[in-house]
Amino acid sequence: MSSTERNRDYYEAAAPAREDYWRYMAAPRARVARILDLVRRLAPQSLADLGCGNGRLLEELAQALPDAQLAGFDLASRQIEENRLRLPDMTWTVADLQAPLTPAATFDVIVASEVIEHLDDPAMLLANAHALARQGGHLVLTTQSGPLRETERRVGHVQHFDAATMGALLAGSGWTPLRVWNEGFPFHDLSKWWANRNADASMERFGGEQPYDAKTRFLCFALRTAFLFNARRRGAQLYALARKDG
Repeated sequence: MSSTERNRDYYEAAAPAREDYWRYMAAPRARVARILDLVRRLAPQSLADLGCGNGRLLEELAQALPDAQLAGFDLASRQIEENRLRLPDMTWTVADLQAPLTPAATFDVIVASEVIEHLDDPAMLLANAHALARQGGHLVLTTQSGPLRETERRVGHVQHFDAATMGALLAGSGWTPLRVWNEGFPFHDLSKWWANRNADASMERFGGEQPYDAKTRFLCFALRTAFLFNARRRGAQLYALARKDG
């Protein structure tokens, strides 16, 4: 089965805990904070989120960029339709990011958060992002470094990247890498290790059919607090900022 088929099957299926994972879990909240910081500095008038999922990131970006035109692209047609009904002021497009896109518009900033690790063809994602960016536009990308563990395989991860590999991929896709760096040591790394001590239990508790209970929300709060002490130069969380030149 291709990564496109795996991702469509997984993300088309409803799972209430995924909403709570976004709202409460330390790793996505840390990523959102970093993305918001980077995007505010770039001050775009238009922005596209590739692999937008449930649209929650775009909702938070809309609060930071109230006058910007926002668009979301995702493989999951059911999710895109739900986003369109909930957030009609944004533009929503069903798209396979591993097939060449023909842009109807270009954007000041492209965001691709926790997408590239799901793909058999990561270079195609970066090429599509490049096609969607205006000249001088920027790409803000997040993904994972380090070992590929069982819980990550179950949610569709195909590969992880170190900073050097990601920098080369960006340059090979026409981007000018401005900065590629890791964050998250030790608590992000430890949380991934801990979750894989019992992958079945972790997937059920943090990504299953039941919304988070009070104990799970407290665990998330404790981990979010620990994440405040993570390193900004090493760890399993990888960030990249690149520009489209020439």
